[in-house]
Order: sequence, then structure tokens, then C-alpha cells
Amino acid sequence: MTSATVRVHNSKRTTGRPKAGGMWLRGLCQECNSLAGENYDAAYGDFVARLTRYFAASKHLFLPAADPAPPVLVAPGRVARSVLFGMFATTPHLRTMFPGLADDLRQRSPHIAMPDGATLRMALYPSRSTRLASMAYGMRVLTRRQHYNVFSEIWFRPLAWTLSPNDDRLDSAELGESAISSWPVVDQWLQYGDDVTALDLRDLCPRRVPTIDHPMREGPGEWVEMFQNDTAAFIEGHIPA
Repeated sequence: MTSATVRVHNSKRTTGRPKAGGMWLRGLCQECNSLAGENYDAAYGDFVARLTRYFAASKHLFLPAADPAPPVLVAPGRVARSVLFGMFATTPHLRTMFPGLADDLRQRSPHIAMPDGATLRMALYPSRSTRLASMAYGMRVLTRRQHYNVFSEIWFRPLAWTLSPNDDRLDSAELGESAISSWPVVDQWLQYGDDVTALDLRDLCPRRVPTIDHPMREGPGEWVEMFQNDTAAFIEGHIPA
């Protein structure tokens, strides 16, 4: 296995000299990486810790069912911003596709509107397999029609996130239903500023939050995956028991 740094200079993406071993990339400048780390990533870690404690306790205690969502507190604006900073790191194209969103994140705008053409979704993901990837498109060609179209994706226990096109016209008889159509849209989380630190997840997601696995693992050999070889980034791994 080899690894290399990812660099964007004069709007062009290049990679550094390959090195043996490792699984990592560098996708944010120091300023943006520090901004996310100092202001948002701790809120994401706290959200994950609350979910982890809830599911661990639910194995031994009689706790409320996770319907429509686990009864945990979350700082929605900070968490959504942390996720998007991570997606901008793994998917450099987002900076040119959605420059307004990039500027809002960098300037710490208190209320951010998701740009036309994109939507952020979230689901519960208990698997120990991990995947962080940029733009990819998958089509299920056996057993049934289904498609999976994302600008960026994060699959890291206990949550999965996708930034995807929001054009319903993509669902058709030829393509089938989107594999993430059942996931709740969380675009509205960006309307919350840094001062909102503890809202009930059940109030933020009145629509059920499903527990899922990556769609292309559901039927091995049933999917065809397409991506741009010279720009797409994929990092996959496994969380040890």
C-alpha cells in the first residue's frame, strides 16, 4: 500500500510523491483545519459519545426505543459544520462546486443555507467497516433497480453521512430508487448557530432515522460503481473490536 499527500494549487489537484504504508490524506489548509478542530469537532465527538453510551446501555437497561431517533442531545449546527469540513477535506471539488458554502463555513456564518443541488443526510451505522470517499456513483444492476449518487460520504460508526444531489428526477424507472431516500435530510441543522449546544435528536429528526449498512455491501456483485479515477479519493478501513 502507498500513500501520498493531496494538494490543490491554482485550482488544480495533484498528489505528492508516493510513500509506502499508511492510509491518510491532507485536504484542508492549516487555517480551516484548525477552525474545524477548535470550534466543531469536539461537538461531533460529544454527539458520537452520547450515541455510543445510549446503545451500550440499551443492551442492559430498559431504555426508550430509538424511535424516531435515539433520545440524545446534540449541537446540530456545530455537528453539521464538522461533517462538512471533513467532506471538503476529502472532496476538493466541493470548493469549486459550492463556493458559497465554503465561504460560509470558513467565515463561521451563524446561519447557513444548503446550496441548490445538494442535500446532507444522516443515518445510524453500527458496522465496524469504515469508508470516507469523494464523488462516486453506483447502480444496482441485479435483483432490482437502485442507484447511489453522492458528492461525498462518511461511514464511520455509529453514523453515516452523505452529501448528495437533491434532484428527485434522478429517481426513475431506469435508475430505480435512491439507496439513501429513506435517510432524513439534516440541511436545517446548518440554520443553528454555535450558541445552540443541546437539542433533542428526536425533535430534530421527527422522521425515523434508519439503521443501515453501505448499500453496495448488501448484494456483492449486484452493483456497478463508477468514479473519476484521477480525482476520486477513497479511504476504507475497519475499527478493531
